[in-house]
Amino acid sequence: MRKKLQDKMFEVSYLIELAISVIVGIAIVVLGIRLVLDTISVSMNLSGVDALVKILDDAIILAIGAELIKMLCKHTPETVIEVLAFALARQLIVGHAKPWENLVTVLAIAILFGIRRFLLIRQDMVETPDGLVEIEDKQEVNN
Repeated sequence: MRKKLQDKMFEVSYLIELAISVIVGIAIVVLGIRLVLDTISVSMNLSGVDALVKILDDAIILAIGAELIKMLCKHTPETVIEVLAFALARQLIVGHAKPWENLVTVLAIAILFGIRRFLLIRQDMVETPDGLVEIEDKQEVNN
């Protein structure tokens, strides 16, 4: 009985995640179209740098939304790290932080890349002297 209830709850939570992914996807498409239209109007109303910052901010938020969809659909540590890296990159690129805050953000991004490189297990990847290589068949490595 308990196992069946757990399985049902898992299915319900999976469907909720899919529904959220669809809603976020629709929002990204609509806001992506709006970004194109706003790019024209913002560039006419604001100076060059302000317009670029506004456009970059909106574009990076849409990219974070797309990564969020991947994270909801594909539950892997790599997708979580990618979402966090995009969010930190947004803060670094668009934010107006103090130099020490930028340094902390850069260090956080470096730590995320280190985690992705050295701590995540990739089942379809094999490390060679040239770096990580994707393989079709595990026996290819032995030859």
